[in-house]
Amino acid sequence: MKKATASTAMLLCLGLIVASHLETQVLDGERIFVVDSVYFDIHGYLQEKITAFKNALSSQCSSIEYLEETSPDFASSLNAVQQFSPPDSSTARITQLARDGEWLWAEVSFKKLEPVVLLLKHTPQGLKIWDGAIWSGPTHPWRVKNSIEKYLKTKSPLPSHRLLECVNPSAGVFANQ
Repeated sequence: MKKATASTAMLLCLGLIVASHLETQVLDGERIFVVDSVYFDIHGYLQEKITAFKNALSSQCSSIEYLEETSPDFASSLNAVQQFSPPDSSTARITQLARDGEWLWAEVSFKKLEPVVLLLKHTPQGLKIWDGAIWSGPTHPWRVKNSIEKYLKTKSPLPSHRLLECVNPSAGVFANQ
């Protein structure tokens, strides 16, 4: 068999094998790849990598401060979350808290509720949860960070977006990280 014929036959076989395992589906208005019933959010993965690369080049994330439990903002944030939707919210525990100016990004877990990511803002009345800027629930089959970031950007004003781009949810808290 000639090399050209063998190469063509090999590429054809390879293409058929890939085609038999790979498909795409449209979910939530976006395309996702499926390989043998396993979902791959390639667009979300690439978006996360592009955002991380841009952040590294611009140093925009250097202003983000991760807060410890001893911080006054930590206690105020926890209080705001616990008062948001009692009685279940009273069991809130902040897993991660980051600040950028007057904005805070909080990852919170509960005893009976799904974990949430939410945005808080310093106001003259104190620390308040921004209306609608609360993510809760699984993200499957989409990438965790990309899904949460995209959703919260539609619910919050531009000054808070740097937090959304720079902070990553804790590994394992949301289903498919």
